[in-house]
Amino acid sequence: MSTSAVIAGTGFEGRDEVIKKHCKNGLKVILGREPNNKYDENAIAVFIVIPRLFGLLGISKKKIGYIKRSRAKPLSKKIDSGVAVSARVKSFYAPEGREYPRVTIELNY
Repeated sequence: MSTSAVIAGTGFEGRDEVIKKHCKNGLKVILGREPNNKYDENAIAVFIVIPRLFGLLGISKKKIGYIKRSRAKPLSKKIDSGVAVSARVKSFYAPEGREYPRVTIELNY
């Protein structure tokens, strides 16, 4: 199954700069469950994978936000039950003057 999700929290902790510098359509995304998150026990962090020195020095993961709460609850149940979920950046919008970038990912499971 394939579905889209808009990422929340892209304007916090310098994530907007990471997105503007590294985000590209089709870029691989890693989802990280945060069951001990103090704001939401169903939290799913979203990281983009950035090659270091063209991949010669491995990769770096940078957090760009979270799956929105309404989508995270059912998705966290799938992840916790062992369903493999992969994701890629579907689109992003980060023009100058906008308070925070808008990133949409495509989820496959």
